[in-house]
Amino acid sequence: MKYVEGRTARMICVRLTKGEDLLTSIRNVAEKTGVTSGAFFAIGTFTKATFYFYHPKPKTITIEKPLEIVSCSGSISKAGEKTIVHGHLDVTDEEYKSYGGHLLEGSIIDRMGFVAIFELIGANLADLEK
Repeated sequence: MKYVEGRTARMICVRLTKGEDLLTSIRNVAEKTGVTSGAFFAIGTFTKATFYFYHPKPKTITIEKPLEIVSCSGSISKAGEKTIVHGHLDVTDEEYKSYGGHLLEGSIIDRMGFVAIFELIGANLADLEK
């Protein structure tokens, strides 16, 4: 087991609107606000969700219909100059069928999205990958 320790510095709340890409938006806010390590949580709705299931071989799935984000959480870290956003999501459709996996770009907000970013200082989550 590996772990890093730090403390929570800020909470940044973001409201996304129709047409914005969830993953790209989280990365952009982290870069604009200087968050180099942290966690995020998101709720809202999608017109399109793109994600993959990791095993046995990553398979990308795109669903284009109204979806509700039941759960979406992940981490923000830096690898050199690159901001890394790693997230997982669970969405449901109008028949309450659930889909989930590793969040990818191409997950587009429908009516609204809300993201809370919690900045961690004193540690970099990327250190867990070493």
